Amino acid sequence: MSNSELDTPVDKSVEESFVKLQKIESEIQSADAQVEQFKNQLFTPIYRRRRKLLDSIPKFWYVVLAQHEDFQEYVSVEDMKYIELISDLYVEFWDETKFDDGNVTTIATMPKKGFTLTILFKNVKAEKKDNEIEEQEVTKNFEWVIDPSTGSRRLESEPVTIKWPSGLSTLDPMLIKQRAKEEKRTLSDDDKKRYRKGMRSFFSFWQWSGRKPGKEYRNGEELATLIAEDIFPAALDYYVLAAPGIGEQGDDEDEDESGEELDLSEQEEADDESQRNVKRQKKA
Repeated sequence: MSNSELDTPVDKSVEESFVKLQKIESEIQSADAQVEQFKNQLFTPIYRRRRKLLDSIPKFWYVVLAQHEDFQEYVSVEDMKYIELISDLYVEFWDETKFDDGNVTTIATMPKKGFTLTILFKNVKAEKKDNEIEEQEVTKNFEWVIDPSTGSRRLESEPVTIKWPSGLSTLDPMLIKQRAKEEKRTLSDDDKKRYRKGMRSFFSFWQWSGRKPGKEYRNGEELATLIAEDIFPAALDYYVLAAPGIGEQGDDEDEDESGEELDLSEQEEADDESQRNVKRQKKA
């Protein structure tokens, strides 16, 4: 394209159309924001009723989280035996976005929205002492903000305190730093190794802020949005996938409904068939 073509003045009517189109685009975004706000208002009481019903299903959230492959990418192997003790997980979306009612189609101003994530660890005695965790309810608030450097949306949160299980106390990053400070020394190589490992734990996620990249839990935004936008709303679907037969009427009422996964792996099925063959041979 020649410079003369680039320098050709834009038709005034086209320019005016673009100005109007930009306004239309803003109105579309405003309409989307209002629909989202209204949807949250409708869903909140429904989720609250669902929450009460889920409380009656043993290990519901453990079954959901344990079988969710994406969730397991954001937690450590050591975390899973404590995640089994989560008796409640709840997300409540909030939206304080203001709208200018002066126009025929309102324009969103001062967008302010996010969600809170609450989990409850129930004080259930585990088979092993190290598998226990103190009963506690932890709530963390997340807010969507606009990154001034990129103009894109990102998530931020304030750190909240969570009591680590005694079995993971040696990996608690805050405790590791505190001990080194009390002993007036720098972190040893072993301290640093345990610190990095602890930073990958689900329990470090609750200290995530989104404002210290590289110095806190690495995937806080990804885990928070995974729980809020996928795991929480589709929890029942994930549970049914993990425990086929649940909710279906039939002659299986006496089967185990503890919330554990009911599927047997191919290897386990083969082992069971082998044991049955041995029993048949002995009887013969």
